[in-house]
Amino acid sequence: MPSKARALFELTRLHWFPVGCDFMFWPFGWAFLSAAYRLSLPVNEVVKTTLFFALLGTLVHSAGCVINDMIDRDLDRKVERSQGRPIASGVVTRAEASVLLVVLVAALFYLFSTCGIKAFTLGVVALPVCITTYPLMKRWMNWPSLFLGFASSWAVPGTWVATTDHYDWGIILNLAIASCCWNCIYDSIYACQDERDDKKAGVKSMAVHLGKAIRPVLTIFDTIFFACLLWAGYLNDQHVPFYIMGVLAPFLLCLWHIWSFDQNDPKDCWKKFTAGRHGGAMVCVGLIVDHHFKLSSSDG
Repeated sequence: MPSKARALFELTRLHWFPVGCDFMFWPFGWAFLSAAYRLSLPVNEVVKTTLFFALLGTLVHSAGCVINDMIDRDLDRKVERSQGRPIASGVVTRAEASVLLVVLVAALFYLFSTCGIKAFTLGVVALPVCITTYPLMKRWMNWPSLFLGFASSWAVPGTWVATTDHYDWGIILNLAIASCCWNCIYDSIYACQDERDDKKAGVKSMAVHLGKAIRPVLTIFDTIFFACLLWAGYLNDQHVPFYIMGVLAPFLLCLWHIWSFDQNDPKDCWKKFTAGRHGGAMVCVGLIVDHHFKLSSSDG
């Protein structure tokens, strides 16, 4: 691959796939699979639509990374881990990145347009606001990871209404809060990689702000994740497979990650961050298995 094309590819973070993209997929995936269970959708439709939302989540993540690197060019040059990023290193110009961003956003709007007018309207309003404001939060607030969790969770109502054509706010809000907490936890662990450089560069993060208190705070977020997912399952009439595989298992895995990661070792922070995908996948597996049993019982 030519160096320029490779640099543009790296700008989207697709060379890390599925790392990063998976965290953007969870709000889409959890909301869709919950709605699919509620509607008892057939397996072929579940598979097809899950792949659609996986593509959507991947493109949202890539667009967000392009915007992040455009805005953070000067900050990235002050942080060792991000100095080699395409824009910070000068391999890709902001003009070239802007063209790539236009292509990604055009693809996203096309995909949103296939989801119905309610979901399209929500996507058009929420997407630009969420993916453009997160990079600025690292300058303005000490809890940017929490804002990232909020920004990614806009996918929950859009996905739910695209699937069911109505808003069930009890389920939507609980899934959105659970998703917000999950992404906040793992983005905070991710931010611990750069804690030392962020302090020098004046970048705000939960890792810098909380210091050694980060573990008990993240434990609170994990507990909220557990409670909200539990309540969403109750409202959605889920059964035992979901509660064991999709709620309890990821809660315990996340708890272990929180209390076992080495805050002063960037490699271990990265390892625990990437391992977060296993917990996110557990929620999906719990929903899928519960869906299977529901369809089997109705066929019987």
